Amino acid sequence: MSITKATKTHRGLRSKAALISAISLSLAAGSAALAVPAQATDSVAPAASVQPSSLFVLGHIKAEKPRVVGIVHGTKLVAYEGKVVYPSHGLVQVKQERWERDQWPDKDDYLGTSYFSKRFNNHGGTLNFREVKPLKRTDFRPGDKTEEVYQRVAYRVFKNGHWSAWSKWVYSDTAHIHR
Repeated sequence: MSITKATKTHRGLRSKAALISAISLSLAAGSAALAVPAQATDSVAPAASVQPSSLFVLGHIKAEKPRVVGIVHGTKLVAYEGKVVYPSHGLVQVKQERWERDQWPDKDDYLGTSYFSKRFNNHGGTLNFREVKPLKRTDFRPGDKTEEVYQRVAYRVFKNGHWSAWSKWVYSDTAHIHR
């Protein structure tokens, strides 16, 4: 009788261990099964974490070399221009940063940021953007009478309820502007 009791107890432990293993495996399999569609959905559906190479960041952005467009009270005005061509519907947002280039080991001087946006219909279109700012003096070395300015621009798209990631930065050529 004690052998049978021990066997029953042993079988009870084995069956419990088997049940626990079966539940663990089914939970793991269920998690894996749920993870696969989620990953597939992320790669197709636009989301904040989707890379710019995703399906709905298909446009092209260009940053023009800054140029002088006038003088006000002895200060030159500099235009920072560019454009985004986007082939589909969606809200396109552009981020433009303006910089003054410095020689190593100095860091470039940050001059400001602007945002532009435009909603496109089914056929897409072009967003031309322009920011005009006074030339800011950042170089104070003796004999340095020029400012070397450039811009960098990126864009993202709001479509189907989600923002894409920002595109890679696109840099303009550097303009050497005499003060």
